[in-house]
Amino acid sequence: MGGVILMNPAAGPDDLAVDELRERFPGHDVVECDGDVSEAAADALKRGVDFVGVAGGDGTIRSVAELLSGTDVPLLPIPAGTRNHFAKDVGVDDIDAAVAAASGDRVRVDVGDVNGHRFVNNSSIGVYPEIVIRREAHEKRLPKGIANVVAVWEQVRRRGQRFDVVVDDQRHTAWMVFVGNGKYGDGLIDLADRESIDGNCLDVRIALADKPMARVRLLLALLFGRLSRSQLLERMTTAAVDIDLEGRTVVEVALDGEVERLESPLRYRSLEGELWVLVPPGTNTADR
Repeated sequence: MGGVILMNPAAGPDDLAVDELRERFPGHDVVECDGDVSEAAADALKRGVDFVGVAGGDGTIRSVAELLSGTDVPLLPIPAGTRNHFAKDVGVDDIDAAVAAASGDRVRVDVGDVNGHRFVNNSSIGVYPEIVIRREAHEKRLPKGIANVVAVWEQVRRRGQRFDVVVDDQRHTAWMVFVGNGKYGDGLIDLADRESIDGNCLDVRIALADKPMARVRLLLALLFGRLSRSQLLERMTTAAVDIDLEGRTVVEVALDGEVERLESPLRYRSLEGELWVLVPPGTNTADR
């Protein structure tokens, strides 16, 4: 019966019109959603569509990927958000690539899971979720880039907020714990150099808080995209990891840039090949 393409008009700065999508994807149903696309995606699954396309950013794509995980219905990511990391990592760099992918290849990719919540890029606790919350508040009156800088600067000025965490029985005092879906390279915060998305791997990084000036050094490294090269960072790769924040039962957790409140302990798992994705013909996701 063809596919359905869900559009989130508030996903990013680019103007992608519904009429343009209908013109570029003839024979498929294009639906403009008001905010959350999950309900429309669930309805599409019930109707038995060939695929579900999402024109939006990583947060919007995550909400649909969560519904499609474990099913035979593939996801078609259409980059229309602020950064579009997931779409680019599977070879869908622009609208032309998305059109090619609609009749292209089906590939399986891994999905991260924490306490039953899926994520396609990364999850984190600590400083980063706090920055996301403050950035979203500032975006009501500032452009997103400036709002992000202001939110980081606010964290530099604040004191405290470090936490004791047990990561697979190893105790740390940390500012942040990052869990990536797949293996990332040195550009951790820019998220521009994921090395794999189908290796059944979580990339875990712990930003330590037990060094002199650790908080300021961490946040400046975060602001300038140099955190991955910081001596304050510990790294491990694994298919599963348990993270327990001592003394806290509810934790703010960032999932692909959106913040959820989850119960501790946080049980992270890599779900191997959990999600079908449509990509342009001949795309090798293992090399991206």
